[in-house]
Amino acid sequence: MQGDINRDKRIDDNDLTSFMNYTGLRTVDSDFEYVSAGDVNKNGLIDAYDISIVATQLDGGAHASATDKAEGTIAVTPGKTSYKAGDELRLTVSGKDLKCVNALSFALPYNTAELEYLGMELLNMKEMVNLTNDRLHSNGQKELFPTFVNRGNNALLEDGDLFVIKFKAKKAGKYNLKAIDGMLVDRSLGIKQF
Repeated sequence: MQGDINRDKRIDDNDLTSFMNYTGLRTVDSDFEYVSAGDVNKNGLIDAYDISIVATQLDGGAHASATDKAEGTIAVTPGKTSYKAGDELRLTVSGKDLKCVNALSFALPYNTAELEYLGMELLNMKEMVNLTNDRLHSNGQKELFPTFVNRGNNALLEDGDLFVIKFKAKKAGKYNLKAIDGMLVDRSLGIKQF
């Protein structure tokens, strides 16, 4: 993955596979330097924008108009606000007023002494490639990085419930997770942060 990623380089599935392994890497990670050239937007995080550089060039490429700009918001809503040990905590991720959304990502930091990540239930993610990574950073912080991108010109996201994140509570507690570093990306690689 070292070297510049640009639109003139021949892109293939191997490039996308490399990103699958590095989704969610931050500058605090010991191996970030190895993939730092892949942090195209230079925000210190391998995210949906960086991965879209590759994915929009696959399968014939993405077709976009200059007026097609990503819009809308993403909400993460817990099924319950308090839980006891052993409970399954279901977080519904939904989109509102979505327009031209070709990729999305956000980080969800969590405490492994309190929660265990169980997986996702995809609801309305169309043909998007799931590059979600449950990453343990070099500094000991755990973050889930729900990340989805379209290959080429696949269908854009629409409003509604998109997916459910599932955790198991290791002990009683109250819901206090907060999504950070959220972005929606359009086919022209424009970004709408949330």
